Amino acid sequence: MNKIILVRHGEPDVKTGEKISGAEIPSFLNRYNDAPLKPNSLPSSRLIFLSTNATIVCSDLKRSHCSAQRCNVSPDIADALFSESIPPHFQNNLLRLKPTTWLLLSRLLWLMGFSLHGESFKSAKKRATDAVDILLHEVKRRDVLLFGHGLFNILIAKELRKRGYNGPKVPARNFWEYGVYKKITE
Repeated sequence: MNKIILVRHGEPDVKTGEKISGAEIPSFLNRYNDAPLKPNSLPSSRLIFLSTNATIVCSDLKRSHCSAQRCNVSPDIADALFSESIPPHFQNNLLRLKPTTWLLLSRLLWLMGFSLHGESFKSAKKRATDAVDILLHEVKRRDVLLFGHGLFNILIAKELRKRGYNGPKVPARNFWEYGVYKKITE
């Protein structure tokens, strides 16, 4: 039985230690989205092996494509549908926090319905449903490996589990980690 593998991309080569204002979040996200992977961010040999005989799916973001390249494969499908959701943010210049702190705060607020200047949670869940439709179509032929993104992969995993696939609730917390999903047989 074919499986779906949800991979969190490799680590982007972008500085996250400087403090920024809420108004600077879009600029930080642009740098993050345009960054190549760190030179020492490498996949495991097991992940490289898993990618060799799978349909490769990527988002339209650079870190997703660079991750596929590091595994010596090219995407069969590359689509913005699989991209990380744009986090909500405030347009203020008063409070300055590290980007990772801003993103954590914005994601917590996002789960409670806050979506100012970003994608709504409802919209992201709908997009995950559409993404799963594509993955399920492709997995009929062979394994599917998605070089995706942390939060969006969680939404995809939730939808896969809802549709009868067995696998972890959280496919990957760290860069290059992955979760494997298999259809529950009756």
